[in-house]
Amino acid sequence: MSISAFLHRCRQRPWPLILVPALALFGDLLWTLVRFPAMHHQQIYPADQLPVVGGPVLVLGAGVYGDGEPTSILEGRLRTALDLYRARKIRWILVSGDNRHPTYNEPQAMRRWLVKQGVPPTFIVSDYAGLRTWDSLRRAQAVFGQHQVVIVTSDFHLPRALYLADQMGLRAWGVPARTDDRPWPARLRIWTREYVARHLALWDAWFPPDARLGPREPTPDDWAPAP
Repeated sequence: MSISAFLHRCRQRPWPLILVPALALFGDLLWTLVRFPAMHHQQIYPADQLPVVGGPVLVLGAGVYGDGEPTSILEGRLRTALDLYRARKIRWILVSGDNRHPTYNEPQAMRRWLVKQGVPPTFIVSDYAGLRTWDSLRRAQAVFGQHQVVIVTSDFHLPRALYLADQMGLRAWGVPARTDDRPWPARLRIWTREYVARHLALWDAWFPPDARLGPREPTPDDWAPAP
């Protein structure tokens, strides 16, 4: 069949041109929003049900306001990590985020917030090169010497973080910070971005990017080993 004949038939019966892309999009949505998070469901715990791990909790950055204070999403993550620390489910806190510009410092804001809540500064370690989820996880493994970690991030982000941790051989549990109380327009923007980001996570797993690494940095495991 010639191309002109095929196009003529499509004009007479246009439904294949509509149905095939629609089915492909539906399958992609089903995989991204249902199958993808289900793959790591067994690794996700509510804060009060997480078993005592004893190692660190990794808090992933999520933006700060112009005055240097954590955004509401980031504060939700910090409160979740604080609950785990107070319940002695974890021993210390690794805050990882973006500090690519002198006027923007997520780890500093996270550290300052935790200190205000009574966490001893010596039990907070800052990672200033966590520009992306992959970077934060890879640096926790290679720079801060962790083989297992509890990841605290927002509920929509957690399956992607656990997927990337598994891909790089980092044993991980996840505790979500809830975002279901946010208004629908904000949640729509969040999930649209996350839909795209989950596809990018597959790309990172297939073609691992170069994270900004460096020498091994000390942690509380070095000066306050577990009993």
